[in-house]
Amino acid sequence: REFSVADRSFLVANAQHGLCHIIYCSDGFCRLSGFSRAEVMQRSAVCEFLHGPLTSQHAISVVKEALAVGGEKHFEILYYRKDG
Repeated sequence: REFSVADRSFLVANAQHGLCHIIYCSDGFCRLSGFSRAEVMQRSAVCEFLHGPLTSQHAISVVKEALAVGGEKHFEILYYRKDG
């Protein structure tokens, strides 16, 4: 199956000056997460708003570390939709 841009789910964050706030989220991300763009914008790229009871603390640490150094990491993390 060919994927269109509308199928893609992603965030863009600004990492200047140690801050890493979300500056854009795709329509696909909004559909997937259940959050509106207005609810996502300017939040931390660590995405605490998507964490839930089974989200791994180790995976959260990996995200924080990658964002802090501007590095690339490959891992799995469990995120939750707005409706749980």
